[in-house]
Amino acid sequence: MATLNTVTSSTRPASPTAGEAYFETDTNKIVVYNGTTWTEIVSDGTLGSSFSNAYSVDFDGTNDYMAAGNITALNSVANASYSFWYKTSATGKVGLLGGGAGTSAYHWSDGNMYVHSFVNTLSHPITIPTLGAWHHVVCTFEASGSKLYLDGSLQSTVDHGDTTASNAGTGFQVGRVPHYSIPDGQKLIDEVALFTSTLSASDVSAIYNSGVPADLTSYSPVNWWRMGDNDSGTGTTITDQGSGSNDGTLTNGPTFSSSVPS
Repeated sequence: MATLNTVTSSTRPASPTAGEAYFETDTNKIVVYNGTTWTEIVSDGTLGSSFSNAYSVDFDGTNDYMAAGNITALNSVANASYSFWYKTSATGKVGLLGGGAGTSAYHWSDGNMYVHSFVNTLSHPITIPTLGAWHHVVCTFEASGSKLYLDGSLQSTVDHGDTTASNAGTGFQVGRVPHYSIPDGQKLIDEVALFTSTLSASDVSAIYNSGVPADLTSYSPVNWWRMGDNDSGTGTTITDQGSGSNDGTLTNGPTFSSSVPS
């Protein structure tokens, strides 16, 4: 299926050739150059999207993880966020992701999400998520505190220091919490993204998208691991779709799954 390249009303090509067509992202118009001038076609903006989500990664809870290297963009910054989806039937401690200073989150069955949120351990009380179902987690960091969202809804806010730790992104891993060596609990993880910005409540709601993963490109993630969707669900490399170019390496045998949030 043919697709249209995108421009804005201020970045239309200066010297187009007849027949060139684009979709303007700021006006939701299709524009076509007829050899003399631009013809504008009013559009509802829904031209169809190539974004789809067909894979997640299954971590066995024994020693599986994805190694992502050093995420230096997370170190000593005033604003940061991370977003990911997970599904587990485990009732105990479940390691999800983390870096050198415990830039991490893991779920306990006592109704708390313990977030080692860039600086120290922050206990965010949450409603116990439904086991065996997909859930979306966002944690944000800014001077006013750390906020935890579950399935698009704010759960709690906790005060902390003014910047992230100097090694917050060191040795970042998905599937376990390396700072505490907690690879416990089988789980599926999908659409992991890190940002050097504080996602707003409306951003979180849009990313949650009523339970269906959405395209994160417009939020400028530093790292975005789609957990198989850009790698055809094969191999051991998870290509980073963010600006940081930290490809992940599946280690100790995680497998791809067709179970995804939907």
